[in-house]
Amino acid sequence: MSTSELPVNATQRRMFLTGAVTGLAGAALVGGSTPAAAAATVGPDWFNVREHGAVGDGTADDTSAVQAAINAAAAAGGGTVYFPGGKYLVKPSGGTPALTVTGNGIRLSGAGSKAAMLVKGGDGILLRMSGAGADKTGATHRRYCSVDNLGFNGNGKTGLLLELYYNDNSYVRDVFMTSNRDICIDAVEFWDSRFYNLVIESSTGPADSTAHPNIWLRNTSTATPGAWGHSTDNVNQIHFTGCRLEAFGTGALWITQGPARTNNPNGIYLTDCKFETSQMQGGPHLQVDASCKHVHATNIYAYAGGFAAGYSTAQNIIRWAGIASTLENVLIANGPTATVNSGVILYASPGTTAVLREVVGLYGTKPNGSHIYYEAGSPGDFRVEGCYGNVGGQSGGTIPAKNHPNPPLRLVAGPVSDASFTRPPLDGTMAVDTVSKRLYVRVSGSWMWTALNQ
Repeated sequence: MSTSELPVNATQRRMFLTGAVTGLAGAALVGGSTPAAAAATVGPDWFNVREHGAVGDGTADDTSAVQAAINAAAAAGGGTVYFPGGKYLVKPSGGTPALTVTGNGIRLSGAGSKAAMLVKGGDGILLRMSGAGADKTGATHRRYCSVDNLGFNGNGKTGLLLELYYNDNSYVRDVFMTSNRDICIDAVEFWDSRFYNLVIESSTGPADSTAHPNIWLRNTSTATPGAWGHSTDNVNQIHFTGCRLEAFGTGALWITQGPARTNNPNGIYLTDCKFETSQMQGGPHLQVDASCKHVHATNIYAYAGGFAAGYSTAQNIIRWAGIASTLENVLIANGPTATVNSGVILYASPGTTAVLREVVGLYGTKPNGSHIYYEAGSPGDFRVEGCYGNVGGQSGGTIPAKNHPNPPLRLVAGPVSDASFTRPPLDGTMAVDTVSKRLYVRVSGSWMWTALNQ
């Protein structure tokens, strides 16, 4: 029997689709399995929303049917809730989310982020994936849940698309969100979780808002103890990889302490992400406030192309104030419209160093302010390397009097030569002769020196 003729049983198809047996992928594909065929297979950890009564035509109210599938997965101790291709209209009601993940270990998985779409049928939260309450042990958290290959359409309504309060060890992968008139993802006391290839488009806060970013990571969403969303713990160890946020009006991603002023968000990592809009109303694309610790953003593209109708005030594109944090390999750009006030607003907290490396502005129109604006009252040090704007002012605000020390020069006991280095150094390299107290500089392949003051 040839490889192409190998049989594939129904159990293998189901396990392949749920991700349980990745090694069967090749066999499943050559055997003619498709997601639709596999989805029809019934198993103890597989809950097809169609089998619970969902229609998926974008018109019928699928709220109860989809919730029934989620509840069935919760009752079974976890499993995959599967959405075949279609539009599933779900309706929030009276302050109650349209859908709530009611157990741990539940995966919401679709036929594709554009093929299977949850559509919000009214104002309010579309999906709540939150725990019962604040708990530093995590015992009451919603845990080990995920969303993948599924779309969320806000349908021009207000309210969150995804609420992640008191949640840990979750992931969002290959998810598409669109058309929400509010924050899309709000996270409070959210730990140890990952976002991969998340795309958010055409979502913004209401008119004149400056506080509705697409994603907000914060320790608290309300200052009232006991209110939903209040926590004295923090957001920590969250990764964003390859995410794209576009056509937002009131900011892309914000990481802040929140109004309760306790604890510190920490351990947030952004890699290979894009923040692009020509629909600006107000608020920075990316914000990390002074309460945050150990936030690292690298390979970031931030484009400010234009304004939403009726708006024209240039904005600061990145506000960066994290402790023990780095912003590096960043491109900030605009076009022919004067959309940028300053590229980066930079603050250094007491006893810390604000670090920027290779943060470059390629501006079609120069900033109204400067590429990097140093906030007044920054008590810490600064280390800014390889950062520049192609047009306009380079630095503004309170130019720092403190800067992090430069790397020490190589110390050589005697005259400095190329042999003092493991590899031949470039012209401009400097070193110190500790015996004769001389500073050497390599120029045109030769070493020149000057005596140091005694």
